[in-house]
Parts: sequence; C-alpha cells; structure tokens
Amino acid sequence: MKTKQHTLWLLAALAAPIAHYAGSGWLMSGLAALAVLPLTRIPKSWEGLTRGMAFVQILWLGLVAGLLLPGSAACWPSEQDKAVPLTLLTLAALTKPNRTAGVGAVLAFCMALLAIPLAVSGASGVELRWLGPELMPWPVGLTLVLLLPNLPSAGEDTRGIFGTAFLTLALSALVQGSISLRIASTSGSPIYETARTLGHLEPVTAAALTLGWYALASLFLDSAAQIAWEGDIRMEVAYVLVWCTAAVFVLFGLQPNAWFVTVLSLFWWVITPFFQKMKKLENSA
Repeated sequence: MKTKQHTLWLLAALAAPIAHYAGSGWLMSGLAALAVLPLTRIPKSWEGLTRGMAFVQILWLGLVAGLLLPGSAACWPSEQDKAVPLTLLTLAALTKPNRTAGVGAVLAFCMALLAIPLAVSGASGVELRWLGPELMPWPVGLTLVLLLPNLPSAGEDTRGIFGTAFLTLALSALVQGSISLRIASTSGSPIYETARTLGHLEPVTAAALTLGWYALASLFLDSAAQIAWEGDIRMEVAYVLVWCTAAVFVLFGLQPNAWFVTVLSLFWWVITPFFQKMKKLENSA
C-alpha cells in the first residue's frame, strides 16, 4: 500500500510540471524521457550524508522548487503571480510528513477525474496532421523535471517510471495535436492554451494542475526532511530552508541558467547518492 501511494504521489507531483513543459513535441519529449528516466535505476543511497552535504542538498531542493513552482501561476493568470506558488508551498509545509504520500495518492485520483473532460475532448479534437515528428531544441526544463524521480521521497517502484514516461508522451502529443507545435513552442503555458482550444476547459484543467503543483511542493519538502534525517538536521530546519530559499527565487524572479541547474541537479540527485551507495558497499565489504 505504501509503495502504491508513493507511486501515485510521484505521478501527481510530476503531472503539472510535465504539462507545463509539454510544448516541445512528443518526439523531443520522448527522447528526453528515454535519456533521463533510466537514471532512476542507478543504485543510490542517501545514508551517511555529512551535515554540510545535507545542508547543501536541502538548499538545492529549495532552489529548484523556487524555479519550478512559479509555473503554477500560469493556471490562474493575474498580476499577483507570486501568490499561487507561495501559497502552495506554505500549504505543503503545513501538511504532516506522515500523511504526504497518502494525500498525494488521493490528489492523483482527483486529478485523474478532473482530466477526463480534457482527455475526451482531446481524443476527438486532435489534428492528426499536426502530430508528425519534428526536431526541436532540447527541452531543458522537461529534463530537469524528469530528474525528480531520483529524489529520496520518490520511491523505487518501476511503475512510477513507466507512468512518468506515459504522461510525458501523452501530454506532449495532446498539446502538439491540439494547438500545433509552432504555437506550443512559443506559449508560456501550452497545456492552458490546449484546454482553451478544446472547449474552454481552463477552470477544470487549472484545478487539476494546481493539485499537482501542491503535490510537487510536498515532494520537495518531504525529500528535504529525509535528507535532514540522514544529516542529523531537524526537520523544521529543513522545511524553513526549503521554504525561504524557494521564496527568494519566487519573489525576486531569479532564473539561473537552465542547463546549469539541470547539470547540478544530476550531480546532487544521481551522482552523489551513487557514490554514497558505492561507499556504503565498500564499508560493508
């Protein structure tokens, strides 16, 4: 049951940012998934982190959260675009840690129900002539999102990885076939434009995506709590570090180079825990 909850929680957390970066076409999105998702099968260990390393990992989680969560504001266009991500981050911080996976699983079911109108309309409204494979610039933002299943709270169930790959291809194909790749690649929120094109489904889509952004915020915070435990840091300190770091990036609109953030995320979430695993095996031998 716990594994199923983590799988559904992961899918709920990834659905919103994947949809936000679904404007690169199904071909490039599929290539990104093919290149990045197998990294989750690399053996990792988050045990034995020094306190300094744990602090750096937690701060990095806050930084990435501060870069991704502003995408939630696209669901509710207004001049107060910073209120939505900060509210979701605060609500996630107030959720009891032992309930996050269960809440995430419930949100996944709610999102699936809310997505039914979009799926039905998309099945009949997609233009097949727009679904031809086209090469586009590499989707850096999507690559960063697809690294999230390497976080400690994501679990190790392979069904979550296959589900993530399916979501990536399905959402990219839906967007490309509904509004064309030319429009999708220049839109700030291609899934929002898709919902509007398919019959003014923006409110339903926005509600589903908002639940997903909340699940993503809780994934960041829960991962920070697990890392804090390994680094002998209080959970409350980890939450404050993530919230404050993310808030700084949201409030001031800081946007570091996307490739820089993606490569460093690969280092912190894949390479570092891999070497921790090798070190653990060496010590046990």
